[in-house]
Amino acid sequence: MTSTLRFCTLAACVAGGLAVGTADAAVRLSDAFDGNWFNPSQNGRGLAVDYVPLTAVNERPRGVFFGAAFTYDNQGNPFWVSIQSDPLGEFAFEFDAAIFRVAAGTWPTPATPGVDRIGTARVTIDSCNAMTVVLDMDADSGFDDVTYDYIPTATGAASPDTLANQCVYQNAFAGCPSFATPVAGVDRACALSGNILGQEITLTNDTTWVIEGKLGIGGDNTQQSILNIEPGTLIVGTGDTFDHIAISRGSKIYAQGRKDAPIVFTSPFELPGADGEPSPRDIGGLAIAGNAPANCNPNCIAEWDPTLPFGGDIANDDSGVVRYMQVRYAGFVFASNRELNSFTLAGVGSGTVLENLQSFFGADDAIEFFGGTVNVKYFVDVCGGDDSFDWDFGYTGKLQFGLVAQRGCSGEDHGMELANSPTAFDALPRARGQVANLTLIGNPQASRTTDGVQLKEGSGGNFWNLAVTGFTRSCIALQDDATFAAAGTPANLSGITTMQGSVISCSNNFRTAGTAPAFTADAWFNAQSGNASAASLGLTAGFLPTAGSPLLNRPFNPTNDWFVPTDYAGAFAGDSANDNWTLGWTVGVNP
Repeated sequence: MTSTLRFCTLAACVAGGLAVGTADAAVRLSDAFDGNWFNPSQNGRGLAVDYVPLTAVNERPRGVFFGAAFTYDNQGNPFWVSIQSDPLGEFAFEFDAAIFRVAAGTWPTPATPGVDRIGTARVTIDSCNAMTVVLDMDADSGFDDVTYDYIPTATGAASPDTLANQCVYQNAFAGCPSFATPVAGVDRACALSGNILGQEITLTNDTTWVIEGKLGIGGDNTQQSILNIEPGTLIVGTGDTFDHIAISRGSKIYAQGRKDAPIVFTSPFELPGADGEPSPRDIGGLAIAGNAPANCNPNCIAEWDPTLPFGGDIANDDSGVVRYMQVRYAGFVFASNRELNSFTLAGVGSGTVLENLQSFFGADDAIEFFGGTVNVKYFVDVCGGDDSFDWDFGYTGKLQFGLVAQRGCSGEDHGMELANSPTAFDALPRARGQVANLTLIGNPQASRTTDGVQLKEGSGGNFWNLAVTGFTRSCIALQDDATFAAAGTPANLSGITTMQGSVISCSNNFRTAGTAPAFTADAWFNAQSGNASAASLGLTAGFLPTAGSPLLNRPFNPTNDWFVPTDYAGAFAGDSANDNWTLGWTVGVNP
């Protein structure tokens, strides 16, 4: 005689009613699904779920799905049943997991645990409020095959209220909207391409969105359009192409992810069952064009797209909001000096909000500013293929709190490559970004010659409280006569190019290059207050300062209220979890 497994959750077989409809969503696995789940029509058939993240530096996320239940055999003997998957990619919403019977006696008579595999479970995570588990039991297990449709329990870690706050995948997948088409052979996926003109569209998180070629939002200051992207949304390309999203002048993007649910734009080879591994240049990236000043005006044209003009005279131009977004394996290179970056910002104005952005294994720059005045807070680059921060054409925005982590990566170039104009070194407005609290970590074993901060082609810039280490050629490089002329002299600085409160540690700290440089990079650095060279930055976990680090006790008291006052150089106040603002929303940063 066989029987059906009757599962009791850890919370003493929690029972109760909950009116929740099933849903199909392109979910991203996380510990937001942890807690007790049950079948409302079959009392006592609950499952305690624990998703165990597996994190590693420079690697994309994986995790193990674990479920546990307490039950009895036909003779009334108690035992545990566990369900455990192999390591899964974070986008695996349907997968197999082994079923184990665990027997270890009772409290009065404990025994050595015994674990026997008795079947295979097919788990489908439909949404935050619906999970299906199909039990395919081995013939000699003594149990019948059975299917359970689970919802969260009324209380506990996986309660509906908790999931509503922690898990964003609430809505049913009901097919592709009119502006997209179904993708053959891919579940819950819709394809997008071409130009969206005079419309407002939303990329919802119940769907995997596939960008085919260029997805253009709006015309050039005409037929303005709006692109909304929900938290937790997954966007992919088709692989090894320039697939990208381009926001035109006058149009807007509202991509507002969350710390626990970042928006992810990545390679299709990250999808479950993909035939291949993701690699840089699998997608293009995100590009935004705006009406803010650039020194190529009035004829600024995107180097990667001759149909995308940028720039203007509206310093506070508003292109929308992008928060908590990762762009992975991006950076398509058409030809030399014709590239898409993970984030490409062309003439974007200060009315635009950009916060908590990450580039992961990009082929070209992590973020590049072609003129504009836009400000960025909390930016992370892991294993970039070219420069991490790049500006030119008169960029005058602000940057604060950034991490460049090139530990053990190949292909990395400069931490910051900062130019004014490639053809007119003294063009106005002169590039003069204001930058505070960046931690720039190069790869000392890299085969390429790299600078931590490279100022060239007439660029200025005002820098406070940087931490720079590990670059092969220099920590600080000044080059081109126009760059020196704009800065003044170490004894009489013009204010256009300054650095204060910064600490550097490279095998060669300085590089000076030019036809007839008026001074050296080290003279410029050492003449300004609070700067120091150190044998080590005193970092733990690769990027967090420990007690006694030379980065600590270095006050930054800004006069502009956009900046946050700090008392440390680099991007982090210390080595505690509370100091590590990369936790929870980045990939490949934390061990």
